[in-house]
Amino acid sequence: MMNDPLTVVVKNAASGDADAMRALFADLYPEIKRLARTRLAQAGGVTGLNATALVHEGFMRMAEREGLQGQTRVQFFAYVGKVLRSIVIDFVRERDAEKRGGGVTLLTMSHADATPAAWMEGTDLIDLDRALEQLKTFDERLYQIVEMHVFSGLACAEVGAELGITERTVNRDLSKARALLSQALGSATAAPDDVGAR
Repeated sequence: MMNDPLTVVVKNAASGDADAMRALFADLYPEIKRLARTRLAQAGGVTGLNATALVHEGFMRMAEREGLQGQTRVQFFAYVGKVLRSIVIDFVRERDAEKRGGGVTLLTMSHADATPAAWMEGTDLIDLDRALEQLKTFDERLYQIVEMHVFSGLACAEVGAELGITERTVNRDLSKARALLSQALGSATAAPDDVGAR
């Protein structure tokens, strides 16, 4: 896999090579913009934030504040999906804080095709973020699978290869994660450690 030119560029960019970061941005811009459109569609078309602005903010955040993470294409896209989601959440929080009484922004979860997933229709973005943090505390791998598949748009086969598990295990874990997230979102008073309770 190290012979893959993109993997070499990702690794160089992660080590701080500014030219590699620029090359990565140029080479992957269309794919990342597609991912940004998906994040915005999931957030119900957040007013005041467009895909281009989201991509640029994402790269600025990665380059200036957080640094680039990941050594492979799959790890990079998993990281990009997480950064884009956090930007949308931050934007919604700031916007809603300005409104009297704090507004509610609804989210539909799906993967890269931007088709709403029936199991998460009409979910509040902030509540979903809290539920994901609960899931991460309960089971890190389930959280990673949701991040990579649902928010980064990676295929189950890619997620499985990255985590060293079968595609069947990824699908089984996605079902488990959906059930746990639905449970956490269904209980407005759930404590952080209640997400795993059956």
